[in-house]
Amino acid sequence: MDGSPGAKQSASKMMLGFIVRRCAADIGHTPTPDEFAAWANGENQNGKGYCLFGKPISPTIAQIMFRQPGRLVTVHGNGWNRKSPAIGAKDARLKRS
Repeated sequence: MDGSPGAKQSASKMMLGFIVRRCAADIGHTPTPDEFAAWANGENQNGKGYCLFGKPISPTIAQIMFRQPGRLVTVHGNGWNRKSPAIGAKDARLKRS
């Protein structure tokens, strides 16, 4: 072992309700399933894609997640620690033009 953090060490468990609230704070309103899926599957400031849940989610999966706010899920740190929201950043670019 080389001491570098593995995938399991860089992931943590959080309740879905907290994640949905974080999305709402980032985009400025309660997300629709489409908005939540886009936010969770967004891209960071370097233009690299990430998936907050380890793989892309669909709006259908997002809708199911909304019904289970107390469920613990694994969240990958590389997506959670982003500097700006995916959807909010796109909205800001549109408003400046």
